[in-house]
This record gives sequence, C-alpha cells and structure tokens, in this order.
Amino acid sequence: MLSPASAQQQMELHLVLAFDASASVNDVEFEIQRTGTARALRHPSVLAAVEQADGGVAVSIIQWSSVSLQAVGLDWVTLRTSKEVRRFADQVQAMPRKLSGGGTMVHTGLEFAARQLDAAPAAARRRVIDLSGNGRSDNLDKMLETRDQLVRDGVVINALAIEELNNDLTSYFYRYLIGGAGAFVITADEFEDFSDAMRIKLYREIRGDLSAKIQDDCPGQFRQVRQASR
Repeated sequence: MLSPASAQQQMELHLVLAFDASASVNDVEFEIQRTGTARALRHPSVLAAVEQADGGVAVSIIQWSSVSLQAVGLDWVTLRTSKEVRRFADQVQAMPRKLSGGGTMVHTGLEFAARQLDAAPAAARRRVIDLSGNGRSDNLDKMLETRDQLVRDGVVINALAIEELNNDLTSYFYRYLIGGAGAFVITADEFEDFSDAMRIKLYREIRGDLSAKIQDDCPGQFRQVRQASR
C-alpha cells in the first residue's frame, strides 16, 4: 500500500482527475482515459516533476456523468517518489469503470470533485481539478455558477478537451469551464491522443509553472489555451 500523507505536512498539490463516464464515452474510450493516464504517469517528465515537488502531491480520481451518477474511482494517494507514482499508475490502469451512461452534467462532476478536495489529506499550497471530457455540458448555467464558486474558493480548474465530435470543445472549455490562476485547456484531437495530452497536462499541473519547458517529443497537434484568473 502507498503511504498516506502526513496530517502535519503541507504538500505542493492536491489534484483531482475527473474522468468523463457519461453515455457519450463507450467502454473502449473509457479504457483509453484509464490506460492513457497510467501511461502519462509513468513518463519520465511526470516522474521527475513529482520527485521535485516540495512535500509531494496527492492525487485522486473521480468518475462523473449525470446528476445522480458520480463515483470515486481511486481515493487519495500521496506521491513523492517515482516508485510510488509507478505503483499508482498500476492502480489507475486496473481501476474499474463504476458508472455507465447518463448525461453530461459537468457541474455535478465539478461539485463532486470539490467534495473530494475537501477530503484531501493534510494541506496543499495548490488545489486543482483536472476535468477530461468529450462533450458540452447539459446545463451551462449551473456549470458557470459552479466554476465561479470554485474559483472564488481558490481552486484552479483545468480541462482536457477530446475533440472527437468536431464541436470545438477546446474553445467551449476555455470560455465556460476553466478558471483560476494559470488555468488552461489542452486538446486531444481524438481519444487516441489522450495519453500525450494528459502527460503534458500533468507535468504542468505538478510543476505549477506554465512557462515550464515541455519535452521535445511533444506531438505538434496539441493546442494549449491559457487563461488569466477570473
């Protein structure tokens, strides 16, 4: 078992990864989210970022869909070493899908992620929700309301837009979803691009520095959108 965070130590980051498990995401696509995240965690740049994080990072995964369909995929784990990250990556790869179907109620995913942040171990200098999805919200007004409240509470919301539906989800997430200091969207043009997009995203979130150099093997198709805090 991975060691829990010390209740007394302040760490660098509390990070909730919010996986889209709505009806638009079939089992193959959910597997790509799961396997792609595990692969991203094992990348040398992410391993190095964790080891350099002052006090370590704590990560949890939730699965989100419609109003009544939210679940914790993996509860909080504290990561300080490459060995711990690799072990967590194995847990991510084995994580079952706990939800099936339902609408794309992004605001309920954010609300559930916020409650998970409230249950995080110890204290952290930064709190981030990292939401991945392939569709627009079924309730835009509630998403805006929830986003604005979280930003006021000091939470940063980043997004990974999976553009398989050709509906310019990147611009939509940029305008309506992300928020907080240095918040950004990264694009995966298809589900198959998810692993590389997640790697870039994790690296920046753990480092907490949007000017940090990304590895030279970063594929060129990813579009990154930065946004000032709201």
